[in-house]
Amino acid sequence: MTSTPPRAHAPRLAATVVLLRPSGTAFECYMLRRSGGSSFMPDSLVFPGGRLDDADGDPGDDATWARAAARECVEEAAVSVDPDQLVWFDTWCTPSAEPKRFLARFFLAVLGEGDGGLAQADGSETTDGRWWTAAAALAAWERGEADIPPPTLCTLMRLDAVGPAGLRAEAHALEVPILPKAAVHATEIHVVMPHHAEYDALPGEAAAPPDRAHTHPRRFTRRDGRWVPS
Repeated sequence: MTSTPPRAHAPRLAATVVLLRPSGTAFECYMLRRSGGSSFMPDSLVFPGGRLDDADGDPGDDATWARAAARECVEEAAVSVDPDQLVWFDTWCTPSAEPKRFLARFFLAVLGEGDGGLAQADGSETTDGRWWTAAAALAAWERGEADIPPPTLCTLMRLDAVGPAGLRAEAHALEVPILPKAAVHATEIHVVMPHHAEYDALPGEAAAPPDRAHTHPRRFTRRDGRWVPS
């Protein structure tokens, strides 16, 4: 008898903000460490963000997502941004194998140099908020001091490589999310990206890789308490 695969949970709608400010010749981004007691990505280093609320409006309206992103900036980082100034530059969806899933739009918000000095974590869902460059965040990850989920890691890598203008330039076909698949090989958990040769043969919900996916690593492996691209 052929077993029926478990039904995939519908993803919750969410908005994430890459909050930036100029710092000399580079940009700093504001990041938060999720609470160790969180049921989703505990202790991970992330950008401010969260679920859409009914009060944000109709999810069929793009402005609703921007309002949710701005609200989450205030709630999680104590920073006010204008929803009309947010730039939608990416969309990710959690693999269907995960019981807790999100379809998240990623927005850019660029402040003035020196702004955001009063930014802080909410002390409940998030702790240890700080401004630092993408290069500094990646260095902490490489030293094993930060656990960064693949979408955040990909964003930091691209931000470090091409800057905010480059992220905007790569943003197209945003209605098509980057939808990885999860797999287990030799006891290791892998996140397989849609432009990997193995992707189509793996079980789970699938989506064709948008062009912007090709700028990212093809696979991430969970190893020594962090995600490692391979």
